[in-house]
Amino acid sequence: MAMDASFDTVLDRLPADIFESFTPEQRAALWQAGKPMTWRRHPVNLRLTIPVPFSRQRYFLTIVGGMDKRGLDRLSRERRMFPLRTAGNMLFLLGLGGSFYVAAVAGLLVLSRIVAP
Repeated sequence: MAMDASFDTVLDRLPADIFESFTPEQRAALWQAGKPMTWRRHPVNLRLTIPVPFSRQRYFLTIVGGMDKRGLDRLSRERRMFPLRTAGNMLFLLGLGGSFYVAAVAGLLVLSRIVAP
């Protein structure tokens, strides 16, 4: 079985007597359980990197969408691990909503000829 470098690193941290006690089947099961989750193709897959002006920092935004095939156990576990109502999420949504509001008001002003284009 070909193992990747990250799995080899995990196994290297185990005491030698425990590592040698694993059968090939147990090692394969460990690799399956510990391998990173990969993203499959989604019908909607947007990935943006947003640079911060005058800084080396960047932020990323990823939006994926499609059929939800997760089980109920996984859904409840992920809701506990990644709650929707956090300060960061609320600030992001307020900023996004505010941006749309400003764009809509600017569009209405241009269309009503209050502000010359």
